[in-house]
Amino acid sequence: MIYQHLNEKDRFYIEQRLSEGDSLRSIARALGFSPSTISREIKRHTPIDFKGLYCHRLTSRCAQEKRAKAKQGQAFQQISEEAKMLIHQRLKTHTSPDVISQELIREHNIQVSESTIYRYIYDDREQGGELYKNLPHSGKPYKKKVSRGDQTKIPNRVGIEQRPAIADEKTEFGHFEIDTVVGRDHQSYLLTLVDKANKMCCIRKMPNKQAKTVINTFMNVVGSTFFDFKTITSDNGTEFAGHEVISKITEADFYFARPYRSCDRGLNEHTNGLIRRFLPKGTDFNEVSDKEIAKIEHILNTRRRASLNYRSPNHVFLEYLMAA
Repeated sequence: MIYQHLNEKDRFYIEQRLSEGDSLRSIARALGFSPSTISREIKRHTPIDFKGLYCHRLTSRCAQEKRAKAKQGQAFQQISEEAKMLIHQRLKTHTSPDVISQELIREHNIQVSESTIYRYIYDDREQGGELYKNLPHSGKPYKKKVSRGDQTKIPNRVGIEQRPAIADEKTEFGHFEIDTVVGRDHQSYLLTLVDKANKMCCIRKMPNKQAKTVINTFMNVVGSTFFDFKTITSDNGTEFAGHEVISKITEADFYFARPYRSCDRGLNEHTNGLIRRFLPKGTDFNEVSDKEIAKIEHILNTRRRASLNYRSPNHVFLEYLMAA
C-alpha cells in the first residue's frame, strides 16, 4: 500500500484545526488525505505537536521538503495581491481561515481554499511574519478551566438537568448562556450573553460582579436589544444569585450548569475566548471605552459562522425579526 506523506505545512494546518475542535474527518477532507493518515500523524506526534504548541521536530525532513517544494508551483504563492490584502484585513479581526475563504468567494468572487490560507500563514511565519498570531489559540497550550472556588449555595437554584431539551437542539431562538469575564486584578468585569441558536452575543462592562450589578447590567441588555429570552444558563458563581430577579424581568427560566462542567456552557466559553482575542488576559476593562466594546460586539455579530451556513449571527437574527 502506498501512503501519502504530510509536509510541515500540513502539520501546521492540522495543529490549528485541532485547536479549534474540528474533527479528523473534516481535516482529512480539507487536506486531501484519508482520515487514517491524519490519525496516524496525530498519534505519532502526541503530546507535543498537537496540544496547542508548535514544534519543529523533523528538521532534516523539513529541509528535504523545502527543496522539493521549490520545484512545485505552490498554491499559496499564486494568491493575488487583492486576496492577500483581504486575508490580512480579516486576520486582524481574528477571523478564521475557514470563514475568510468563504468570504472571499461569496463577497469578492475570489477562490482561495482554507488550507491554502493556512499554508500562506505558515510560510509568512517561516519568513519571520506574525500573521499566525491572529489565529485562534495560536501558540498557546490548552488549559483546562477549573471551576471557581468562591461559590456558595445559591437560593432556589435549578440545575441544567431540568432545562428543556430544545435548548440543546439550537433550533429555537431565545436560549441564552450568560457569564462574566474578569479584568486585571479583578477590578473590572464584562457580562457576556450569547444565544445558542443564532450566536448573537452581547457584551457589557461592569465595575464589579456583585449580584445587584449583574442584575442592573442585564436590565441594560434587555432595554437595548430585541432579544426574546426563553431560558438562561449560567455557571454557579455567586454573581448570579439574583437569578430570580432576572427571570422575573424576562419571564425566562434560569438554570445553572453542573459544577466543573464548562461544556454545559460551551458556546459561552467559546465566545469569551473570541473576546479575549481582542482583550487579552490582564486587560483593565476600565480603560476600554464603551465604543470599543461595542465595536468588538459588532465584529463578532457580523462575522460569518460555519455553524450558520456561513451567514452571520446578525443576518440570521434580522431574518428572524423580519419574519416575526
